[in-house]
Amino acid sequence: MTLLSINVAIFLFAEVLNLSSPGVRDFIIIYGGISRYNLSNGLVYTVISALFLHGGWMHILFNMFALYHIGRIVEAIYGSNRFLVYYILTGLIGNLAAVVFAPNPIIVTVGSSSAIFGLVGMLFAIGFRKDTPMMLRTVTGVSLLPIILLNLFLGFTIPNISNSAHIGGLLAGAAVGWFATPRYSRKPAKRATRRVKQKTPGEVGQELLLKYVPLLNALKEKGSQSTIDERTILIARLRGELSELKDTELASKILWRIYEKDLISSEEFERLRRFI
Repeated sequence: MTLLSINVAIFLFAEVLNLSSPGVRDFIIIYGGISRYNLSNGLVYTVISALFLHGGWMHILFNMFALYHIGRIVEAIYGSNRFLVYYILTGLIGNLAAVVFAPNPIIVTVGSSSAIFGLVGMLFAIGFRKDTPMMLRTVTGVSLLPIILLNLFLGFTIPNISNSAHIGGLLAGAAVGWFATPRYSRKPAKRATRRVKQKTPGEVGQELLLKYVPLLNALKEKGSQSTIDERTILIARLRGELSELKDTELASKILWRIYEKDLISSEEFERLRRFI
């Protein structure tokens, strides 16, 4: 994931600089993090730069772990471009909330957690949409409530955590998740004429990927029996649709793309390949 790589690269760069010139890391955080003092002195770039700075190893490890597991689900649902826009947007709103509710104007906020809470808010709201597939219910809506409440509780009890940023990002994400249309619910544009255009193999393949990638992604991390059953049914449907293509080469390409995303095992890949 590109965002994860950028965050890690910036953190390591700051760490290396700090080894050769102690104090550089603190300098970067002070003038790259967001605060009322920085904004009032014209450092408007900190609204964004703060999203890519972290205060220590535990800070970035926790955030990148969350970004990896939550981000790939949201990215599969909305696509890479919209995922990036929503990530920045919710993180920006969360950072502004941190500034507004900070008890002291010089308190600096850094970290990607405001944007990550934005992603969580999106998944939470998606669970209440009528067009959300049953396979995604286990990673959306009320199933996320314990995680949200636990993290907010930790934010109120552990020092140096900006719960304002978390809550701001969470609410912004919930609004995005409620109003933004996921890829699997998008309707094709109306045609100007009644003439039906035959879909190209590439279009057929893209439709299958848009349909199955987010669903398989959502079920990947769950180990309950009900989720296993849902995944088995989903794999069976995929096998049926690939067989209906009557195009072995195209079906193999689609299957390979799904396998490359680590959504099916090697055994499942070989078993499905035999049927097409």
